[in-house]
Amino acid sequence: MSNSASNIFAKGVIKFVLFFSHLPLTVFYGLSDVACFFMHRIIHYRVKVVRENLKMAFPDKTDDELRGIEKRFYKHFSDYIFETIKGLTMNKKTLMKHMVIKNPEVVNAFVAQKRSVIIYGAHHGNWEWFNTFPEYFPEAGIYCFYQPQKNVIANSLTLFSRSRDNITPIESRRGYRAMVELVSKPQPGVTLILGDQCPHRGAQKFWVKDFFGIDTPFLVGTDRIAKKTNQVLVYPSFTNYRRGYYEVEMKVIEEFPDKVDSTVLIEEYAKLLEEDVRRIPELWLWTHRRWKLKHENFPDDK
Repeated sequence: MSNSASNIFAKGVIKFVLFFSHLPLTVFYGLSDVACFFMHRIIHYRVKVVRENLKMAFPDKTDDELRGIEKRFYKHFSDYIFETIKGLTMNKKTLMKHMVIKNPEVVNAFVAQKRSVIIYGAHHGNWEWFNTFPEYFPEAGIYCFYQPQKNVIANSLTLFSRSRDNITPIESRRGYRAMVELVSKPQPGVTLILGDQCPHRGAQKFWVKDFFGIDTPFLVGTDRIAKKTNQVLVYPSFTNYRRGYYEVEMKVIEEFPDKVDSTVLIEEYAKLLEEDVRRIPELWLWTHRRWKLKHENFPDDK
């Protein structure tokens, strides 16, 4: 298929998805239940990886306890997919009922001081519903990092989702330059960066010595951007108190990143993330092979 035909096809699919997203949320959850059963019980989507991860993270839990987390994870994972589709057209008022930021004043206090803030998030909860930021932080410019995807449809939907309501998407590879430009502007910014996926072998990484009791590589980048630009670093802590309803508490990792070693920022982030995952494990993205790299195979790494 030619590029022009691919683009036409992609636009058609996107229009259909946007039309589909107008269905009621209750209908989406019915579809999610069916998709969850199919994904988990029929095609066994990455079940082996999920089970290996859970066993490594929770070696003291019984098989029944691990299977319970696994079952709840697939339910949430399926919900996340359908919530993301619904979020493409959900109005602000409704979305804010489903995605409550408990203490926006923490971030707004820094914005009032003309300080820019990086929200150092994780794949825990529903990170695609953070397009409520413009409502919670009205005095700030809102930005988010994204990683371009090879699939035209997936890439277009990601950009659509992350550029709604005056949110400016920033391609990850030009993130540092964009952040330097941002802090030179008179209006402070609030930028979402997700940071807990397993880095590939050649990526710059820092090994957190005791993340779930395992030496775990974390991607270097957000910590260095925060330190170089001295933006306040904040972690968003998720709670899912009812199906489709999330509450986020903003926790300050470091107010002055330029005064500490950047690796300290990663360690503090990892500590907060582990606390969240232990508290509500099913909200984390267990389908990634987070411990596929072994520290002993990278003797030159910290």
